[in-house]
Amino acid sequence: MNGGARRIDGSGLSGISHLVVEVSDGERALNFYKAVLGLDARPLEGWPVAGETAVPLPSKQILVFRAAAANEAEKETGIHQAYRCTAQARAAIAERLAAEGIPVHRYHEDRPAEADDPFYFADPDGNRIQLVSGPGEDGGIAAIDHAAIQASDMEWEEDFFVGQLNFTVDHRVGWNTADYVRARAWAEGKEEMAPGTRRMDHRYRDIPGAEPGRGREVARPNIQIFLDLGEGALGIFLATAHRQEPPPERACGTPRTAIAIDRAAIDGWAETLAGLGVAVEGPVVHDGRSPLAASVYFRDPCGNFFEFCAPAARGI
Repeated sequence: MNGGARRIDGSGLSGISHLVVEVSDGERALNFYKAVLGLDARPLEGWPVAGETAVPLPSKQILVFRAAAANEAEKETGIHQAYRCTAQARAAIAERLAAEGIPVHRYHEDRPAEADDPFYFADPDGNRIQLVSGPGEDGGIAAIDHAAIQASDMEWEEDFFVGQLNFTVDHRVGWNTADYVRARAWAEGKEEMAPGTRRMDHRYRDIPGAEPGRGREVARPNIQIFLDLGEGALGIFLATAHRQEPPPERACGTPRTAIAIDRAAIDGWAETLAGLGVAVEGPVVHDGRSPLAASVYFRDPCGNFFEFCAPAARGI
């Protein structure tokens, strides 16, 4: 750890506060999440970031939409958002998806906590959505269960989140033989895996009897790590293609994963991040209309935007 940085206990995290999702048409996205996912709420007033529309979930977590051009390359990655809902709510959502002609995928899960009855689909902008069984109301999604991002270097990510910020590892994928066995099953068409979770590695050594310069392809699991956020998790997938990163001095942007912490811990997190040489915006103290009391904005080593934030005392 760089000189002057304060050690923070990652066990103080209390789950995902909100997710900022990029969409091409905010009104269309809001209508989809209401009509199909049963999100029954009006946008929040006083949201502190201009250009973003925030809608509360029954869990008091928040889903935020931000207008942005679609990134077609991300549709084939492991990036996704996952929501908890009851079995009855999921059945109702399945009917609505079928009525809209939206396919549901039953990808084989790598993380044991998500293994029962997988359920994936895409919103109108191609953002991948997962439903996870859990408590809630029967009308629609009840809470944000986890989020998944991609990273260009998993060693950088683990050193940052686990080694420096003291997050706890919930599960790893790609480190044991069973993962490789399932990768072969995927390559042979025996299992449907989520995009970004498996890959074909090219081996450039010539194969006897084959055309020179044509090496073989070998199925491999794509490395994944899931971090415990107290309530829920953060999944990180190794990127399989280069992604343009934002300028290093830019600390706030989208897509963005916001992690809830206590108001008293905000200054400590900002100090820790700055001590690590991370570009930080904040602590930003929001005005009395905001559902958030304060936030710290930053990027991880691979350019993903994050926010540590504390809810306002009055709630949402």
